Amino acid sequence: IPIRAVHHFGDLSYARGHAHLWDDWLGMISVFTTRVPLLVGVGNHEYDHTGGGRGKDPSGEKSDHGFEPYWGNFGQDSGGECGIPVSKRFFVPENGNGVFWYSYDLGLVHTIMISSEHSLSKKHRQYKWIENDLQNINRTVTPWIVVESHRPLYMGENQTDQIIVEEFMRREFESLLIRYNVDLFLAGHYHSYLRTCDGLYKSKCNNGGMTHITVGTAGARLDYGYHLITGLKWTEKFLLEYGYGKVTVYNSSTIHWNFISSHGDYEGEKLDEVWIRRPR
Repeated sequence: IPIRAVHHFGDLSYARGHAHLWDDWLGMISVFTTRVPLLVGVGNHEYDHTGGGRGKDPSGEKSDHGFEPYWGNFGQDSGGECGIPVSKRFFVPENGNGVFWYSYDLGLVHTIMISSEHSLSKKHRQYKWIENDLQNINRTVTPWIVVESHRPLYMGENQTDQIIVEEFMRREFESLLIRYNVDLFLAGHYHSYLRTCDGLYKSKCNNGGMTHITVGTAGARLDYGYHLITGLKWTEKFLLEYGYGKVTVYNSSTIHWNFISSHGDYEGEKLDEVWIRRPR
């Protein structure tokens, strides 16, 4: 089956203020971006900043420092880029807020790219945009809904500050995803691979939710210094292996997910898979 598109939801070039690294990275990925569309999102290494953004933030935030809730760990990870290089280098559908949040249809799938580096609270314009987008999906035309975010809602590594962020993200908008029967949530951020049980909602499996998959293993150093928290009943698979995900949409009721190794003796081999079916 030919590849229709490549999705990369944040932490792209790791340039962090060094413009020549963007050029180097774009040259590296041209082997496939000249053949299929590349749809990107923003991560902490593209956007997060603690000052200097007032009047310059391409996402339209009015503060000097972007999104810095009291519970967050949103620092200076962009190296002063503040989302400007990524917003200038990529074309995305013009139905949201540039590269920060948008949606598009491809075949039977409606994909929503959101920004975990901006507020997802009900009062924020991103939440309102997501809600409006979900309300207007024609499930006859695109029966599958996939949401992509840099930061996951569920992960299991023993990183306390990250776990707190996940918990507050779930409080802010997990119920919205459940209300509109989202089928799959894809994320990165952690440099490891994790797949949850199906139907995950409020940390319980088979509870009316969806499958969550974190695949942050494309190139940066893996999270060898952390371990998986024991006793998490919703963790189905956890790996510290370089690789990428492949989604095959067979029809309106069946999706097949593969996690494929991209390194060493196992390059090209399937390390994990799951069949996702609807209706649940």
